[in-house]
This record gives sequence, structure tokens and C-alpha cells, in this order.
Amino acid sequence: MNNFLLQRLTLPRAETTEPLLYVRAAGDAQVADGRVLLRAGAELSFDTSFGVFAAGRWRRLSTIENLSVNIFATGSGRIEVVGVYQNLFGLKQTEKVVASSGIALNGKTTIEVPDFSGAKYGSYFIRISAEQTDVVVTGGEWTTTTDVACEIRLSLSITTFNRQDYVKPTVAKVLHLEKTVETLRGKLRVLVVDNARNIEFDTEADAPITVVQNPNLGGAGGFARGIIHLRNEGWSTHILLMDDDITLEPDALVRTYALFSFARDEKLCIHGAMLSEERGWMQFEAGSKYRWRSLYPLRAIGREDDLRERKLVLRDAREKKFAYTAWWYTAFPVMITRDNPLPIFVRGDDVSYGLLHTGKHSVTLNGVIVWHADFGLKNNPSSLFYEKRNFAIIDTLVFDRHHWWHLARRFIALSFRNLFSMRYASVEYMIRGVRAYLQGPAALIATDHSALHDDLRKVSEEKPAPLSAELAAVKITKPRVKPIRLIGFAMAVPLIGGYILPKALRRDVLKTAPIDSRAVGLATRYNRILYRHDRLPEGFVVERDSRRFFSLLREVCIVTKEIALNYRRLKREYRDAYPTLVSDESWQKKFNN
Repeated sequence: MNNFLLQRLTLPRAETTEPLLYVRAAGDAQVADGRVLLRAGAELSFDTSFGVFAAGRWRRLSTIENLSVNIFATGSGRIEVVGVYQNLFGLKQTEKVVASSGIALNGKTTIEVPDFSGAKYGSYFIRISAEQTDVVVTGGEWTTTTDVACEIRLSLSITTFNRQDYVKPTVAKVLHLEKTVETLRGKLRVLVVDNARNIEFDTEADAPITVVQNPNLGGAGGFARGIIHLRNEGWSTHILLMDDDITLEPDALVRTYALFSFARDEKLCIHGAMLSEERGWMQFEAGSKYRWRSLYPLRAIGREDDLRERKLVLRDAREKKFAYTAWWYTAFPVMITRDNPLPIFVRGDDVSYGLLHTGKHSVTLNGVIVWHADFGLKNNPSSLFYEKRNFAIIDTLVFDRHHWWHLARRFIALSFRNLFSMRYASVEYMIRGVRAYLQGPAALIATDHSALHDDLRKVSEEKPAPLSAELAAVKITKPRVKPIRLIGFAMAVPLIGGYILPKALRRDVLKTAPIDSRAVGLATRYNRILYRHDRLPEGFVVERDSRRFFSLLREVCIVTKEIALNYRRLKREYRDAYPTLVSDESWQKKFNN
């Protein structure tokens, strides 16, 4: 009877920034690279975000019937399997040792979890204690002898553009897994779609990696190329799309492959949560909802959760319904659709694909994560071009009850917030994005996206950049309490953002605001604002320009009128054009250019 690897118990490595995501230690415990030395009386436990086995989720989503754990340790000590049960409302967690054993002399201790399929425990974790002598722990693994529900062949598709410093370590981790983890050997391949056409890998001749050179068609073009290539190749049962600028936790692949192998739902999709690269313990998103009526439709699940928090990681949380999953890590069956991504570059390509195909089948799983840089440093006016154009197309295609006034309301409100906070370049690019949408699907198909993107990137305003010593030394403005901020926001409307105030009532003192905010209240009273990152010395300065303000205000009114007059026709045209937009033939023409 074969043991199938479900999840590894990995220890902090030299590059680990947040050890508490992996293990907790008490007493005299020395955590080195990939091993832990426990002195007599010390204790090591895996009651952590990456260490817990999420039994409740596995029971609900998979066919596994039994569970065992192997612990690799030497010395005189004891190993306990602890089950965690929570009451109906999840307010109280009860822990109980369900199985235990002394450490085996051969260095591998195997413990079977009793009555796994019928047990009430929503989570399990391992606790190791040193007794008379030192104990050395090098890891562990959760396994099952249940027969797999489906034979899986998983291909990663990574789209890259000059991100060698990220991509090469990621690919090295994946190839090492394929070579060293028995369940993945011969079942895992890597496809790199190189939009810059310049990446080279120093890998073994028989390594399961393919590099495809592609025009610079953005993330959508790269992922479309990967999906079409893998679908036509016919080897893969599942595809994992992954960004090129992430740091991968390798065991995410072990867990993804295992859950697919035992999935009850043949359409199951798996989404990797994103953690902050700057604050490695903080979750940025673990799936997202999409509120198409809202000014800000993307609603991240689990935003700013502290994954070091013990109570949080031991909780057996029911699976949450997603609208879409982001392509920094999203895996799905090849058969889920024949559609390719929409040609809506940089922003929203994953949103549309998730809303239409993968989102409703998606789940997360502890330990299936990546780290990613703060999005606040990537946003700039060119991003807003893509957001306005692409999300207008998405809403038009996906939601029957979406009407012109929904689009107009969002455009007007966000334009005014940017205008009133002196972010004029942002408004210019928003107007440009909506006008691109108003040109219709024929123009979208004919667009040279590489040339367009090169043009959009020329923007020099409102773009995060390293601050000069003088600006970095500016004291960060302490934010007012929320009621005061709301009053300031409300007063900005009758005062037209302060533009009708006499100059004597406006101040030239440089104030600061968070880089991803719209400081409407501050901008009403001050003539300059430094938008800056709260942890990094990056940001930009904006200044009042009355002539530019009123010119853009006029443009917003004109574009709003065009939305009202043309929306119904555009909705029909975009929906009629959808099969062409996502077809192999349409994408192939772009690949050949």
C-alpha cells in the first residue's frame, strides 16, 4: 500500500523572514537552516499557518479516508498529534492529544491519526518535545494510503518580462521538487512564456522545462500563449498560472497537486493566497469578491490577516465563495473551458477569466501561498487607463443588469476624487481608458498592445519613485480621526476642491498622504501633497493647477455624456465579439506579429 504525500512539514530556511509561519518553539530551541535542535525540556510545535493540517477542508473537498504523519527526528523525546475542535460558532477551540509516540530509533516516526474520516477535529498539528537528551528535527510529512481519485499531470505556466531575478529561483525550486518528491516525479512540468525573448536557463538536459518566446503582449498574452500551448500539447490535466515577480513557497505545489489528486469536484480550482513581500506575515488577499455596482469592485478576502496568529490558523473556516482568483497563483483543470483570456492587458485579465470560468470552483488551502511586492508601488496613471477600460469591458460582458449609469457613476466619482486630490495625470489616463472602451471591440482587436503599453509607460507624473533626501525627511502627516476626514471630504464638494477659495486661505506647506489614497480633504486646504509609502522612502509630489483642473472637469462631463449615448450599443457589440476575442485564432494572429 503506497503512501501519498499530502503536505510537508517544512522548517524555516536561511531566507525565511517569518519563522512563525512555519514553527513555534519553547525552551532552548535552536532553529537553523532546515533543522531544529531541541535541548532537554524544549518543545517544537507546528500549530502554524504552514504547519497545520486543515482536516475539515480536506474532508469536505477530497476523498481521503485516512491520515498519517511521518516525523523525521532523532534523540530522546515524544511526538504528539493534537486535534483542534471548535464549537458551532467557532468562538471556542478545544485541543486534545489524539495520538502520540516516542521518537523512533531509525529517525522516522510514523503515527496514524485515529478515525480521520469520522473525527470531529477540524485541524491537526504536531508537537515534539525533548526529554532526557537533545532532539534534532529535520521535518515531516502528512500522508494517506487512500487511492487517488484522478491521475494528475500539472504544468506551470509562468509569463515573464525581464524578471530573471525572480523567475530563475522560482523555476529552480519547481524543478528541484519534481526531481526529489516522489509523487511529483514525472507529473510536473514548467512552461515559461518569455515576453522579452531573452531569458535562458542553465538546467539539466532532461529537465521538464520549455521556454516559448512571445511578443510583449502583457500578462494576458503570455498566459493565453501558455494555455493554448499546453492545451494543444495534450499532456496536462491541470494548469497553474503564476506571475513572474513572486516568491514561491515550494510546498504550495505539493499541496496543490495532492488536493487535485483527491478532489471530489472535477472542476476544482486552487488559488494561492498572496502575502506581503515587505511584511512577510501579512496576507494581502486569499481570493476576492467582485461588487460590480461599487466604486471599488474588487473586495479582497482575508486582507491584512496576520498569519502568525495562532487562533486564526487553527480555525476550521468554511470555504468562502470567490468571484475570481488572481494569476499570481491560480490552478485549474484544462477542461474547465475552451475560452482563452480576454486581450485586456495588465489589469483585469484574471478577473474576467475568474468571473466567467474559474472563480465559482476555487478554494484556498493553508500553505498554498506566494509573496508579492506591495501593489501600491506598482500603481500609477497608466494602471488607471487599464482599470477604466478593462473593468468597463468586464462589467459589460459579465453582468446582464449592468447599465450605463453604473459605469458613469463609477467614472464620475473616481474622476472627482482624483481631481479633488490634485492627481491630474490619473484623471487624464482614466479619461483615455474610458474612451478606449467607447471605441468598441473592433478597436480592441486592432490595438497594437505592445506599442500602446510602451506609450502609456511614458507617464512621468504620479509615479512612485525613490524620494530625495529632502522629501524623505518630510514629517509624515498624522491622519485625522475618521469623522474629521469625512467632514473635510464633504466640504470639498461645495468648495470645488478648494479651487474657489482665495489664495490667502490655501497654504503652501507640504503635507503627506498614503501613496494609495486620495487626500481630498488635505488638497482642499493645501497646494502641495507628498503621496508616500508608509514603510519605504518612495512616493511623488502633486501641486495645484487650476487651469488643468477645470479643463479636465469639462472632459469628464463630455465622456460621461458619451457613455450614456453609446453604452447599449457597445454592450451588444462586445458580447457579440466575445467568441472572437478569446479564440485561438485571434490570439494566434497576435503571437505571429
